[in-house]
Amino acid sequence: MAIEFKASKGLAQQIAEYLGFRIIHMELKPGERLLEAKLAAEMGVSRAPLREALRILEMNGLVEFVPRRGVRVSEMTEKTILAINDVVKEVIGLLAQRGVENANAEDYEIITQEGRALQEYAEAEDISGYLNATLEFIRSACKATKNSFLEKVVLYFWPVASRIQYVSRISKKEELKKNVKYFERALKYLNDGNAEMTAQEMRNLVENEAKNAIQYVREKGYAK
Repeated sequence: MAIEFKASKGLAQQIAEYLGFRIIHMELKPGERLLEAKLAAEMGVSRAPLREALRILEMNGLVEFVPRRGVRVSEMTEKTILAINDVVKEVIGLLAQRGVENANAEDYEIITQEGRALQEYAEAEDISGYLNATLEFIRSACKATKNSFLEKVVLYFWPVASRIQYVSRISKKEELKKNVKYFERALKYLNDGNAEMTAQEMRNLVENEAKNAIQYVREKGYAK
């Protein structure tokens, strides 16, 4: 699945989404320098909205502003993956726990539908589709918690977590069907009202993705 860029005056968020997609999908590599003039020319936009978009990506953890060296794609190393994993697994665990505690029948039905979409993308070995479906699953889980602050926290770090998910899945594409089993077990525990096991299953999912991502960066020479 590809994302199409359509230039629109002043739409820094659109530029950020376009570049973020390319970073998450490893089209722009970890550590790669981003030349503002070149990017602006390629996309047909002025430097002002591009600079604003890069600041958005910096907040999302996808790029870094380096003094006297410009902007580069954030590094992806074993150390950074582990650091992100420490935060993500606990927040996702809390998300799952609060979801079980606060979800109603309508929430459960929506989350179950998102789970079915994950299964379909896994069967098709569609990594980009699976990644998008994961986001929709998480969005639905966020709504189920009835905690808008927790939802904001999850969506804030989601871009940097998505990059880990993507490299995890391209390194183990044949394991998409195995990956979806974490969601299936979490849904079963959710249906049973077992908050502790739902949370643990989601933490296990995050841990597995971090392990696969570390293997990928080692193989590609990004690890330090």
